[in-house]
Amino acid sequence: MDSIFSGEGRSIGGFLGERWSEMCDGLGLPQSLCRPVTDQVRDLLRPWADLPVGQAPPFPSYVADDGFPAEMSVKWSRGRPELRILFEALGNSRPITAASNRAAAAALTDRLAGEPLVCLDRYGKVADMFAPGAGHETAPIPVWHSLAWKPGRPPAFKVYFGLYAVELTERHALVGEAMARLAMGTAWADTSARVTRAAQADGVERELEFFALDLDAGARARAKVYYRNHTGSVAVLEQMASLARAHDPDRARSAFRALLGTDPEAAGETPLTCLAYRPDASRADESTTYLRVSTFTASDEEAADRIGALMAHEGLDPRRHHALLRALAPRPLNRSRGLQELVSYRSLGHDGDVSVYFRFPVYPPRTAQTGPPPQPSRYTLQEDDSL
Repeated sequence: MDSIFSGEGRSIGGFLGERWSEMCDGLGLPQSLCRPVTDQVRDLLRPWADLPVGQAPPFPSYVADDGFPAEMSVKWSRGRPELRILFEALGNSRPITAASNRAAAAALTDRLAGEPLVCLDRYGKVADMFAPGAGHETAPIPVWHSLAWKPGRPPAFKVYFGLYAVELTERHALVGEAMARLAMGTAWADTSARVTRAAQADGVERELEFFALDLDAGARARAKVYYRNHTGSVAVLEQMASLARAHDPDRARSAFRALLGTDPEAAGETPLTCLAYRPDASRADESTTYLRVSTFTASDEEAADRIGALMAHEGLDPRRHHALLRALAPRPLNRSRGLQELVSYRSLGHDGDVSVYFRFPVYPPRTAQTGPPPQPSRYTLQEDDSL
């Protein structure tokens, strides 16, 4: 992915504020409606939002492949579109370190307690397990946050714990204990057993990478786990999605065909499955499948056409996505690739929704890692918060 956005002379917060405003314009939302949330985004990113973009990332974040610490996405459904930002808080130390990032993330979570829809009760039940000094022999577990905003409502927030640097056995032990504390142990045991059986049957690794929480007190607030599937097989994606109660296999299979076109069994590089859980259920409640559309399309123009076909399949107007792209793209879509990095699909019985994840490549592609040890391909973690 080449560097197609110039951040020279701007702060990280200023750069992100501009992108947020452009997305509002592309969605047809008046700036008078968006400005308070734009200001809130900038405020949440302080103090590191004031750092200059520069020629290289101040800390090579795994949120984006070029090391930029944030990405944005839009969820399309039958209601109003939802605009989101996912980010890794950067620390105050110079140079910035994984430990200072972790401290900044903890401080930000505490700040969020004052937001209208936020409740930290569930977070408080599990936070100590993922905290520095909790027995992990690796670097501090990274913590990311997301803000999701639907016009007319206060923003909703989520927190994500990155497990990718933790030994595999410990990842499962951590999630198992967290799920037990959240009264989701039965559903997690069902998932673990079925994933193990499936991997033994087909030989494909499903790697547990992230654990996440909705930061609200509602009865439908979720815990979520993310698996990276080491295959591009749609059959494996269908098996993983079928672990969830609300999954509609026929509808999802048809949706995958709409997106993948002439090669419906090749879903690109290491697609991701998110499974969402609610208390006292016997199995996962929802599943969302993420496909890295940049790995099976030649340009953003082709990616837009594929995404448009998926949206039309779900009864959504693809012209709205094209309008958004016109507001965001700094060059013709046939001359760029990777602005539309991922697309996700969630089937909910007779309904479904589509989310598109945008990467704004600012820095040149990394040829050498200067931060934490190299990890497998990272994927966006923002999840739909309706229903």
